[in-house]
Amino acid sequence: MSFKIVLNIVLALCLTCVAGTVSAQETEIQAFNDIVEQIAESSDEELDYTTLYETLMQYYNDPIDLNQTTADELDKLMFLTFYQARSIIKYREKFKGFKSLYELRFVDGIDEQTLNFLLHFVSVGIKYGNDKADWKKMLTYGKHDVFLRSQFTLQQRAGYDEIPDSVLVADPDKSRYLGSPYKLYTRYRYHYKDKIFWGITAEKDAGEEFFRGSQPYGFDYYSAHLQVNGLGPVTTAILGDYQVEFGQGLTLWSGMTYGKGSNPNDIIKRGRGISRYGSANENEFLRGQAAMFTFGKFTLTEFLSFNAIDASIDSDTTYDEEEAWVSSFLNSGYHRTPSELASKNTVKQSIAGANLSYKADWYHLGLTLAAFNLSENLTGNPAPYNYFGFRGTQGANAGLNYMIYRGIFTAFGETSVSENLAFATLNGASLNLIPEVNISVLHRYFEPDYHALYAAPFSEGGKPSNESGFYLGATIYPIKRWRLDLYTDIWKYPWLRYGVSAPTTGKEYLAQLNYSPTRYVDMLFRVKYETKQRNNSLTELGVHDITDYSVMRVRYHIAVDPGRGFMLKTRLEWSRYQLGDAGPENGFLMYQDFSYAFQRIPLQLTARIALFNTDSYNTAIYAWEPDVLYAFSVPAYYDRGSKLVLVVKYSLVENLDFWLRVAQTQYSFKNSIGSGLDEIEGNFKTDINLQLRYSF
Repeated sequence: MSFKIVLNIVLALCLTCVAGTVSAQETEIQAFNDIVEQIAESSDEELDYTTLYETLMQYYNDPIDLNQTTADELDKLMFLTFYQARSIIKYREKFKGFKSLYELRFVDGIDEQTLNFLLHFVSVGIKYGNDKADWKKMLTYGKHDVFLRSQFTLQQRAGYDEIPDSVLVADPDKSRYLGSPYKLYTRYRYHYKDKIFWGITAEKDAGEEFFRGSQPYGFDYYSAHLQVNGLGPVTTAILGDYQVEFGQGLTLWSGMTYGKGSNPNDIIKRGRGISRYGSANENEFLRGQAAMFTFGKFTLTEFLSFNAIDASIDSDTTYDEEEAWVSSFLNSGYHRTPSELASKNTVKQSIAGANLSYKADWYHLGLTLAAFNLSENLTGNPAPYNYFGFRGTQGANAGLNYMIYRGIFTAFGETSVSENLAFATLNGASLNLIPEVNISVLHRYFEPDYHALYAAPFSEGGKPSNESGFYLGATIYPIKRWRLDLYTDIWKYPWLRYGVSAPTTGKEYLAQLNYSPTRYVDMLFRVKYETKQRNNSLTELGVHDITDYSVMRVRYHIAVDPGRGFMLKTRLEWSRYQLGDAGPENGFLMYQDFSYAFQRIPLQLTARIALFNTDSYNTAIYAWEPDVLYAFSVPAYYDRGSKLVLVVKYSLVENLDFWLRVAQTQYSFKNSIGSGLDEIEGNFKTDINLQLRYSF
């Protein structure tokens, strides 16, 4: 089916809905997507931003009162830096409260873009009377949300081809997708003010069975949680699935982390302690109970988790006895084929721990302890790069984190030790010299044999081990409406890594200039350059020698809000990759986004047309794409072709919203797309996403 035919069907459906409706509903604000897109741009992979979206939605519906809030609550708005959140509190104390939201313009560190975001989630003095929960009215005045979503690809993949019965009889484990090509997702959420939350999430990936075979109970994945806040000394109590985030992510951090972004002054992690979990990642969360208690300036958090996770099991037969061990953990969550099903829930993981923190006016300290036990022996890959990798069934971590805040100066850090007495440390500081100049520095040193089951510190390699480095960043506001972000990061891997047969080094530089000539126009120009080292693939015999390679990315982006429901975004991006003395490879991406929210009818349309041309995957360019609410797409554009995306949101009746997303990619010089079971014949790939939300 061509994109033109699909587009005609979509438009016809929209016109039919428009003709039959008499009601309207407030549309989702564009700021949601802008904030998440800004954070997503720092990562070259698709991550689950559900928790961030849920937090923004909570404060959009129930704005934070600037005259009653705390810096810790403002930290939950991830687009605010540590300094910005505390500058707001300092301004309030100095001028005895806020009289208007627009006083935020005079708060140190609040630039034009941050102000535009912030206005959607804060208020001044709208919370009247006692804000304590009335539990008798909980079910009457709480808010319910129900989502139903289906995703599928129009073209058939090789994994869904029919296999003759004679072949299956001879080889029952013949690799194929056992289920339908439809991805199904449903979720239910309830919350009453900020006092109680509960929810259920269920998902079936494309290719997984549904109410048959390996999945007699329907969905492949279920998640549930109950969270209660503010019960006397119990600050938060959770049953079910949850996340833990402490310190700078070096000892224990199971939640999402955003890595190096374009804002050099947002390198301070602000853990939420414990928080409910309802995303679709099937392995990286804790399951059990957790509670946080506050006694004056002390906060004690305890947690206990027991979960089954996916892992790859290897075995060996010696003296007629078979011994099995875990070679690696798996995070894809796919259970579509017999081999993938064999890895499902193969390891039982138990985790227990606690965090004790003390928070004074200008500093706070935290001590985190965690221990874990695995039901199977983890051996890891026997290759030399994994010589220092964790082996065994039990492990533990202990870490001390600190934060010192004295006006324009902030110092932070964490030092942790694992069960083998290997240690890792991370320390940094941020200095706001004048309102127009902010400087941040960070140093990290992670020993190769430091182990942490759940950790996500600031790092280049994405792991809390085998890395040392130094980061220096600055934000400068040279004149009104201009902002310059700069950073450099230099690191070293003292031991081998996967695919790299020697210790290596790397450097990364970024310069980004933002300009907002008016409140309706934002543009940026970014240059990012990094040099790294890898094995020389041209080495034919013996140990691979190490060669340098470099990647440069240049981006120009402009967003225009002409009003009356229109929004335009244009991006041009060029990438260049060079390995040693070989010739350079180039990549190019250009896209145009257009969105329009109708004024008289509850209809939103968002469209993108993208053209891309890259010499190889080395010059692939990642870019956030428009999608339905709570679905996220940050694909890699590579090869040569074009992509069309259309997202329709329509409020069918009051409290009932419908989304449709159609995305079609066409490659210029391909006879097939993908490989293996995912291979599609031809050069077209069309993805459909349908979603309903009912709120009451």
